Amino acid sequence: MSDVTPARPPSPSRFLVGAVFAVYNVARYLPDLLGSLERQTHPLDQIQLVFVDDGSTDGSLDVLRTWATGREDHVVVVSQENAWVAAARNTGIEHVDAEWVTFADPDDVFDDRYFEEVVKFIGLHGAPRVGLLATHQMRLNEGLELLNTHPLRMKFAKGSRIIDLDQEPVIQLAVNSAFFRTASIREHGIRFDGRVRPVFEDAHFIGRYLLATGKHDMGVLASAKYHYRMRGDGTSLMESHFDHPGKYTDVLRYGALDLLETAERSGGVPRWLENTVLYDLFWYFKNERALNSPSALAPAHTFDEFHELVAAIRGKISDDAIHSFDIMWVEYAVRRALLVGYSGGAERPAYAKLERVDEQRQLVKFTYWFTGGLPREEITVDGRVVQPVHAKSQDFVFYGRTVLRQRHVWIERGRLTRLRLDDRTIPFARGERYEPDEALTRRQLNPQILGQRKRLENKWADVDTPALQYVRRAAATVYHKARRGVYTRKLQDAALGVSVRTKRVRDRYQGAWVFMDRDTDANDNAEHLYRWVRAHHPEINAWFVLDARSKDWERLRAEGFRLVAYKSAEWRKLLLHAVHLASSHIDVYVVSPLDRRRYGEPRFTFTWLQHGVTNYDISRWVNAKPAELFVTVTPQEKASIAGDGPYTFTDREVVLTGFPRHDELLRKRRAVPEEQRDLLLIMPTWRKKLAGIQVAGSNERLKNPAFLTSEYAEQYNALVGSERIRDVAARTGKRVVFMPHPNMRPYLEDFDIPEWVEVWDFATKNVQDVLARAAAVVTDYSSLGFEAAFLDVPLVYFQFDAASFFDGTHVGRRGYFDYARDGFGPVADDVPGVERALEDIGTNGYVSAPEYLERTRSAFVTRDEHNSERVFRAMLALDGAPRIEEPERDAASALVG
Repeated sequence: MSDVTPARPPSPSRFLVGAVFAVYNVARYLPDLLGSLERQTHPLDQIQLVFVDDGSTDGSLDVLRTWATGREDHVVVVSQENAWVAAARNTGIEHVDAEWVTFADPDDVFDDRYFEEVVKFIGLHGAPRVGLLATHQMRLNEGLELLNTHPLRMKFAKGSRIIDLDQEPVIQLAVNSAFFRTASIREHGIRFDGRVRPVFEDAHFIGRYLLATGKHDMGVLASAKYHYRMRGDGTSLMESHFDHPGKYTDVLRYGALDLLETAERSGGVPRWLENTVLYDLFWYFKNERALNSPSALAPAHTFDEFHELVAAIRGKISDDAIHSFDIMWVEYAVRRALLVGYSGGAERPAYAKLERVDEQRQLVKFTYWFTGGLPREEITVDGRVVQPVHAKSQDFVFYGRTVLRQRHVWIERGRLTRLRLDDRTIPFARGERYEPDEALTRRQLNPQILGQRKRLENKWADVDTPALQYVRRAAATVYHKARRGVYTRKLQDAALGVSVRTKRVRDRYQGAWVFMDRDTDANDNAEHLYRWVRAHHPEINAWFVLDARSKDWERLRAEGFRLVAYKSAEWRKLLLHAVHLASSHIDVYVVSPLDRRRYGEPRFTFTWLQHGVTNYDISRWVNAKPAELFVTVTPQEKASIAGDGPYTFTDREVVLTGFPRHDELLRKRRAVPEEQRDLLLIMPTWRKKLAGIQVAGSNERLKNPAFLTSEYAEQYNALVGSERIRDVAARTGKRVVFMPHPNMRPYLEDFDIPEWVEVWDFATKNVQDVLARAAAVVTDYSSLGFEAAFLDVPLVYFQFDAASFFDGTHVGRRGYFDYARDGFGPVADDVPGVERALEDIGTNGYVSAPEYLERTRSAFVTRDEHNSERVFRAMLALDGAPRIEEPERDAASALVG
């Protein structure tokens, strides 16, 4: 593109380009905006700037008036009562005297050459057929880093150009990085619709503009960079709108549906408009599937209307538009939900997908999608009608309604398998890319044809021939040099491949069972299970993995644990020979420890021992994890995971065994005499939103300066300093102990902790020893509440922030467990409520009320000190041993005593 702006005919407007800013309480950001205007390489006095202050209360108007002084020839400042951003922009339109106008946000900034690039493009390509210009929106994060990460950035990949939207249906959603012909806005009476709030008003304005003008040629300006500020403090509309009822009603009715109906009246819905609506609609559903999403705040009273509106919108969008939508990645379940979930009838599958073969148990898994009630299933294996060995229906719930369901079925393996649903034969397919077959044959169930790994073979197959002995000795030298960085990673892999096949390594690690908790810490279910296996089944080749720098390393080494240092060369060799991996954690570094591109598919099966009882819905996080065994503690917990609901796991994977660490917890509790159970424990969990800014290149975080003024800090400061709790402790011979979450410790120096309160640290105290001495526990949402209840320790839930805790910032959402209905103690929403509850508990001799004891009896059916044994036998069953007998009642509640 030429650097010289071509001459152009005179404009009837005073200015070629102008910008309207709707300003509301952004005084702290205005200096950045105004500074970027002053740095423009295009003469600033040739740009009309219209600022509409929408009733700011933070001094924004004064900042604008001061800056506009002396610039009155091209700067307009207007003030009005607060009436929302749409009204402010409409006011600005009335003051525009420019041929092209943009509606920039006052908390953003412009690249120095922004307006120069816009004017240059207009001069070169501003033919009458071009009705809309889109500039390149970049993201400016809290650290003032400029990131090219906007989901719609791909339209700029080919540089600055003109796009025919009928041929290339890209979308533009933001008016802050777009320019419009002012004459067209006025000719067609286009204004921002104040009913479309809190979001989508930009897309609605752009859609109405394009439909009204009929100008579908859009100029794309890759070189004009607009810096969109990502505030990150929850104060912008894009960050704080998820609890707004209008997002789920008015936005759909007056925004998306209005555009589609307008297009229908004009002759049909163009693909660019379908894409615009789908982009916004898909985000509603994607947010519900996200691990952390504030869509958890969506008001339930809007859900029925939301789904009615989605159904109306879906009826005006073609199936092809949904199938072909590729502007961003969309999960198959989300796309499927919109395709079939709003048809009004029960959708049945066209095929069933073959998923897996379990060779050890000779089982086959298939899945299919459906809506409504469960179809009538008839499964025939080798001519016999059979029932599923394991089966469930996974519910995909969006905003309170099950929109889509997926059936997960395990059946016995045979030579010929057929499936009929509602009296109709359903073919099988190996995936969406394969043609379905009417029946499954034995050959099709070969794991190699399925692309499924063989558990006993992998990239490092066992080879040991005399001819390779010399090669192995030479490779050992290569390996050690490779470790010192002498050779490349490829040679390192080759050396490790040879080393892992040596007789020494095979004799040491063949058939290994690997146990680990966190990489940095032990003292959880894996440690306890390892200890039991080594004591009762020495024939098992058991190893424990831990970072050699861990505080637990020397303790376990002194006890005789067979330790392997995490991330060491021996650790890699161990994992390449392991047949089992069991951990209390299920993070990616645990379940996928080795790079599969380098080391091939893992040989081991993974057992998730869990870190705490699952009482929230964490399906969004764990469904994709490769857990072959999923350990649970209570019947209610197991039913919520293995039964119909949001999880993919069936009762094939989910077992009711109890936690291995609970065996030791019971023994420790029994060993503490009644008179030594003297601790009134206050044990809060953390709030993720209170974390400080992360230090670059580190896991450490700076202190959050706003922490002490947070409700969390104020409430716990008041609780810890409670004189009523002090009096209860003094009257009953107890001690008040505050044991805060580790993330809270940096702030303790700012707390007003009285002298009668002891502060204990998880880093120096064994939490089981602490709970064994507990007389009562005050917690909030921590899994430690289940640990205390397991011992029948009286419990109080301090939940002053229940609404905000489930706002989507944490991994879990509300699940089957309701604290008031199912909890093991009273729920208090303020400090006096906790005080009253502890006074009652003290008066009752530190024994829980009968209703709570009944709840613990029905929940904790594994208080018999056989949890480790049950987990061990369940792991053996993965290798083909008989399934374990699960407990059905609390046979040992008296042992808690």
